[in-house]
Amino acid sequence: MTSNPKYSINVFRALPTTTNHFATTAGVTLRLGDALRRRFLLRSSLKRLFLLSGVPHLEDVCHERALQLTDKSGSNSKNLGKPQSRTPRGDFFDGRQWTNILLAANVLVYIAQYASDGNLMFLGAKINSLISKGQLWRLVTSSFLHANIGHLLVNCYSLNSIGPTVENICGPKRYLAIYISSAIASASMSYWFCKAPAVGASGAIFGLVGSFAMFVLRHRGMVKGTDNDLKHIAQVIAINMTIGLLSQGIDNWGHAGGLLGGAAVSWLLGPSWELQSVARDGRRNFEDKAPIFYLMKRHPK
Repeated sequence: MTSNPKYSINVFRALPTTTNHFATTAGVTLRLGDALRRRFLLRSSLKRLFLLSGVPHLEDVCHERALQLTDKSGSNSKNLGKPQSRTPRGDFFDGRQWTNILLAANVLVYIAQYASDGNLMFLGAKINSLISKGQLWRLVTSSFLHANIGHLLVNCYSLNSIGPTVENICGPKRYLAIYISSAIASASMSYWFCKAPAVGASGAIFGLVGSFAMFVLRHRGMVKGTDNDLKHIAQVIAINMTIGLLSQGIDNWGHAGGLLGGAAVSWLLGPSWELQSVARDGRRNFEDKAPIFYLMKRHPK
């Protein structure tokens, strides 16, 4: 792709000025993707939680003014017993529909970039001076733009590694809310602390890492081995932040903003499953205790 030297992107999310410069940025994201795939998908607490509790594939529906996982009665509780067979839900690609949509969106936007000669400023890169003039949409659009094909591929790889896991944990609606909120948080922190223009999805992807960390942290008492998972997550974050500090062209502020944004939104929206009771037949009743439900009760329609 081509770029205007005046708006050379210097990113986590970055438009490199040289091939070697990009190799450093791509390496960070690729390491993140490898770690996510090996440690979160193959060893995730979610899998152990499903095996131990017999959690069915929960339906995700909209409950009045909040996003929540619920059963068909509209309650945020669920009766769980022996593993149940999944029933057809009509979702394409088995519960990872929004991950696929986001991957497709990134690819289609990149094609649009190519068709417009790579004019990132026009398409919506994070450019502080323009955001200050009121172009707030750049806080979202910058996360769907990429510097070149390599940048796109490594971010898509990382999204494909962690996205389906978080989507199955949270459900489609909460997953989308977390992703978009993380993208905004990432671009916002970069706006405040990094003057360089920026593009790329890695801030939103770090938000998914923060979301997964929040889920594991909340459910430590339910599954053995979560302490090791938290250590692995901390190692992934520490390694990537360290590489960012030692390398040019990586916006750690953007990474940190996405990470904190994803964790914060997940804390608010959940899920936060707590065991309520155990029936005589061994079935267990779990209730989602996410803070959003308390806010709903205090402020009814």
